[in-house]
Amino acid sequence: LLGPNGAGKTTLISVICGLVTPSSGTISVAGHDIIRDYKAARSTIGLVPQELHTDAFEKVIDTVQFSRGLFGKPRDDAFIEKILRDLTLWDKRNSKIMELSGGMKRRVMIAKALAHEPRILFLDEPTAGVDVELRKDMWRLVRRLRETGVTIILTTHYIEEAEEMADRVGVINKGQ
Repeated sequence: LLGPNGAGKTTLISVICGLVTPSSGTISVAGHDIIRDYKAARSTIGLVPQELHTDAFEKVIDTVQFSRGLFGKPRDDAFIEKILRDLTLWDKRNSKIMELSGGMKRRVMIAKALAHEPRILFLDEPTAGVDVELRKDMWRLVRRLRETGVTIILTTHYIEEAEEMADRVGVINKGQ
């Protein structure tokens, strides 16, 4: 989803994810109405927001495991380990969030979004303010997720990223 700053990309994602109530119309995700069947719709979605929202005093592994539990998924230490290894976070699993760099915190947000094994993953401006290494790692991860059947919807205002990563590009400007 390509568009300039302030175009409405984050607002659209927030409505689709059920974080903001739409002013009109309906939205269905995987056949579930986002208002009437919120829990079922939301369980199919992973969201990595633009802003980092985590408990600074919580350990990496605890916050990722907690996110999995929020969606009613049983504990799966092997799956959580795989996610953390894929995101090069395994060595930081016992670190508190506040001890991590900005790039590592972004990786934690991705791990949290993947913890419940969503079919659709929203990445809101995933490369904003990240270093080149993390950008490359994220694109590798996105490619792997796509290969496993996860639908990736990302917002960006970089046309180069959209062209490189997307099967399809939607353009939004002034909410249209």
